[in-house]
Amino acid sequence: MEIIEVLAICGSVREESLNRALLRAAQELAGDPFRVEVWDDHALIPHVDATRGRPFPAAVQALRGRVAAADVVLLVTPEFNRGIPGGLKDIVDWLSVLAPPRPLAGKPVVLMSASPHQFGGAFAQLQLADALRRVGAEVLSDLDVAVGFCHGHIDESGTLVGEEPRAAIVELWRRVLSKVGADRQAVPA
Repeated sequence: MEIIEVLAICGSVREESLNRALLRAAQELAGDPFRVEVWDDHALIPHVDATRGRPFPAAVQALRGRVAAADVVLLVTPEFNRGIPGGLKDIVDWLSVLAPPRPLAGKPVVLMSASPHQFGGAFAQLQLADALRRVGAEVLSDLDVAVGFCHGHIDESGTLVGEEPRAAIVELWRRVLSKVGADRQAVPA
């Protein structure tokens, strides 16, 4: 099977964050035929400013192009006050501007989150999924991973070691492969 390009974006900017540990595990466990590339240029993305218009800032244009070129987008979000962090919201807003190419239109998107709380960031995932659906993304919400009480699943070196969340990530990739593979077979060559 041909390679499935995944662009992964973490909503946390801290290298030691729980959600970055989750993202690293997702990258490690992806396996063939996935190629998971992590986008990490948060500092280059300005706050959304409606007066800016087009052309987009260079970093925004580059990110829009990378999202458009990916087969799947993986968004890993922390949860703050039952919502997504402002920086990730800015990213989604820049990606949602209806100008060609429309990078999220029809794009399969998978969500993951980790939280020290019971629900594992599920409220942030709901908010993020709603915003993504409004701009035409195909949010694969039946494939999401939310790791609650995550401190118990991450070791002192910042590695996700919990068997349950690791198994959930493996299952997520299996199901993404099934979904994307079925979609590719449905499109005539």
